[in-house]
Formats: sequence, C-alpha cells, structure tokens
Amino acid sequence: MTEKVAKSIKFLMLEYERLLKKQKDGKLSKSELETLNSLKKFLGKN
Repeated sequence: MTEKVAKSIKFLMLEYERLLKKQKDGKLSKSELETLNSLKKFLGKN
C-alpha cells in the first residue's frame, strides 16, 4: 500500500509540474487551471 501512495504522490507532482510549465507557456485551459489550483492547495505550494 505504501508503494501505491508513493506512486500517487509522484503522479500528482508530475502533473503539477506539467501544468506549471503549460501555464508559463500561456497554453492552460480553464479546467487545467482549476486542476493546478487544486494541486497547489493540496500540495501546499501557494
């Protein structure tokens, strides 16, 4: 179970980084922005 949690956290971090890069490029959709904001809150990266 610990391995599943670690994989989930790794996925969330990768998704966060991908969305940040898209935001910097100015190619973020509204739903992606909502996801990015949710990830920021969840990961404590305000």
